Amino acid sequence: MLKVKKKWSILAMIVIGAVLIASCTNDGETIYQPDPKDKGSTAPLVVVVYDPNALGDLGYNDLIYQGVEQAAERYGLRTMQLSPTTVEEGQQYLQLLAQGLAATQDTVRRLFIVAASSYDAYLRSHNNLLASSPKTDLLYFETETPLEGKGSTFFIKYYGAMYEAGAISPADARSVLLVGANPLVKSVADAVQGFTDGFNASPVATHDNVDRKLSTVWLSDRVSGGFTIADTTALRLLVSQDWDLGHHLLVPICGGAMTNFRRIIEMFSLCNFVGIDSVAVSAYCNFSVIKHIDQAVYQCIEQWLSPGGMPKHQTFGLADGFTGVEVHPSTNSAKERFDTILNADLLQRIHEEAIRKEAAHE
Repeated sequence: MLKVKKKWSILAMIVIGAVLIASCTNDGETIYQPDPKDKGSTAPLVVVVYDPNALGDLGYNDLIYQGVEQAAERYGLRTMQLSPTTVEEGQQYLQLLAQGLAATQDTVRRLFIVAASSYDAYLRSHNNLLASSPKTDLLYFETETPLEGKGSTFFIKYYGAMYEAGAISPADARSVLLVGANPLVKSVADAVQGFTDGFNASPVATHDNVDRKLSTVWLSDRVSGGFTIADTTALRLLVSQDWDLGHHLLVPICGGAMTNFRRIIEMFSLCNFVGIDSVAVSAYCNFSVIKHIDQAVYQCIEQWLSPGGMPKHQTFGLADGFTGVEVHPSTNSAKERFDTILNADLLQRIHEEAIRKEAAHE
């Protein structure tokens, strides 16, 4: 496996390595030219292009990485995972990879995975990128709109799981700050809407019987914005809120920026937060919303390797277990509070309602 999170100056070497089927090792971050003594492997190659600086977010993108590598280990695949520094650099990756493939004449199977909405416009306006390479396929997510021409897509509905999280959140805090990366990415916008709807319809009373309050903030108005921020930005946003710090909950639906908020919260003991995309083990996190993007990617790679190939478009969600909520109180007092307010019957009713709401949500 070749993992890349480097500067633009090595782009040509990366592309050459991918096109010429450079052998992959366990050297992690090592970047190198193909070994002249290497006769080349004919094992299928999976290339992933992420959002800028996406890898290392301890959540969504790292789960994608894990899903790809698990499939590679299981099926003997070679992988190249690319995390550019800008959207423009990511587009250059895609362009040069496609150009290189057009110049190759071999029977090696390749799968390009585009794991970012930042490249949506580029992909849809260059949907002939892989037309000349019959052995190469494209997987793009998360989008509800299939690609024209070559390429498969999938979308994981997050509305239901976030609705469920919003409905149970009053058990944790009376006041909630909901932070979204930007409203232009549908999965983020749906998640924010789902949490809001669940919070407003929640049958759960706050543990101290005080009226609950929800505030929403967007970090950016650009489709690629809000997923990475500075610690100072996170700190300013948190301390600027008019809240009772002892009874406040942060819901950070903002990709890697969640790591910044978590770091600041744990450093200054500001409030509790909800884990997003994977379980967050922290003294300040009592429940998490899970998105099994690793399982979805793994399944798609299995489909790609199968005789039938990948479907043109797939949708996953709460009903089939690709999303969910896990309650994991971090202290004895939190466990006692959750046990008192949320019994198993109430949790099940909230879960079933969330599934219904997701099915009805457009």
